[in-house]
Amino acid sequence: MSEKLSAERHTPDELTQELEALDLEIVRCAVICQVRLFDPGVLNQVMDNNEQVCGQAHPTAFQSLRGLLYLHFDMHRQLAQTYGADDAEHIIQRVHEHLRPRIGEQLGSLFDTGRHAS
Repeated sequence: MSEKLSAERHTPDELTQELEALDLEIVRCAVICQVRLFDPGVLNQVMDNNEQVCGQAHPTAFQSLRGLLYLHFDMHRQLAQTYGADDAEHIIQRVHEHLRPRIGEQLGSLFDTGRHAS
């Protein structure tokens, strides 16, 4: 299946819902595999297809997690290209604010990627 999100054909609200669903599925797969996505270097190892980062072997969930992460990053890229970096960041933050109460603070790093506290 070669369906790809085309940000140009979606409203910001639709994109928010799609990104939210995607992020929830990433969390679900990470929990199934017991992958600590936000420990240093783990995200890169998942992207490099290294299943040794799993606390629980579950090859199907791991492959889903890896594919969903690629899709997540591609969605961010498309949002930035279509709406500009500032508007894309606003959409992403809306998703994070909505998800935070649902998944708890234990995955707070999901919402702080690329940012460092000053």
